Amino acid sequence: MEFTAVALIIVSAFTHAGWNLVGKHEHPSLAFFLVATIIGTLILSPVVLPVASTVMQFPSAVWLPLTIGGIFQCLYYTSLSAAYRCGELSVVYPIARAFPLVFVATGSILLGRGDAISTQCLWGCAFIMAGCFVLPQASFHGIRPSSYLNRASAMALLVALCTVAYSLADDHCIHLLAGVQRNNISPFRLSLLYLLVQNLTSIGFMLLMVLFRTEGRLRLRHVVTHRIRNAAITGIGISGTYSLVLTAMNFASDVTYVVAFRQLSIPVGAVMGMTVLKESRTAPKRVGIAIMSVGLVLVATG
Repeated sequence: MEFTAVALIIVSAFTHAGWNLVGKHEHPSLAFFLVATIIGTLILSPVVLPVASTVMQFPSAVWLPLTIGGIFQCLYYTSLSAAYRCGELSVVYPIARAFPLVFVATGSILLGRGDAISTQCLWGCAFIMAGCFVLPQASFHGIRPSSYLNRASAMALLVALCTVAYSLADDHCIHLLAGVQRNNISPFRLSLLYLLVQNLTSIGFMLLMVLFRTEGRLRLRHVVTHRIRNAAITGIGISGTYSLVLTAMNFASDVTYVVAFRQLSIPVGAVMGMTVLKESRTAPKRVGIAIMSVGLVLVATG
């Protein structure tokens, strides 16, 4: 893989972990991520508005999965904000980022496609599960069910499920868009245009959830009047991360390498939580993160 691709993916890993760090620091609500998404979409707009008419060429089959993806992205931000309000970044972030790979592998096996999964990949999933088992423990002296049976763990798993759902919807839509006429638009800009449309869809659902609740409207007003700067940083980070990954794909010989390097964000996010936010630095947490990192590399390269 070219140095440019490696550099872009490393930057994107730190960017992804960084916007999650800012979000966790804000004890976020759905209103916070709504404002962040709106700002990120506005930042993205100048790049794709010149080719916005291409939306008219989107096949009709795109709109249903795109809408479903928007719903799950709304639920993603809802569960992510709930997880960060009650859990540590260094626990929630690794679980939420690693479990989608386990869910996808499990789904493939249940659907009878297990022969497409390598032994190395299965070992990687086992490492990820083992890391997630160790990670939340306060110490190695006894296992406490309360370390797992809590709101933070449940919300982190819901984040992972939503990630799988909207990622599958996005992947399906991108394949459907392969037939769109590209006379005046590059594949990269077409992907950014899709991102903008998807953002607008998820913004619509988030607005419904925020504006129709008194608490949601109060939190929205608080974000706009007191937290707008950090919301803007988060929004720029969200859109920036995706743009960097798309750019890196143009320099990589195989997308598998991009997927593998992206997992760098998991230990980065965990370390940020323990250092910047001064979260607990237990031995199980460090060992769990190390085990998960090994598993993720096995999955990404298997």
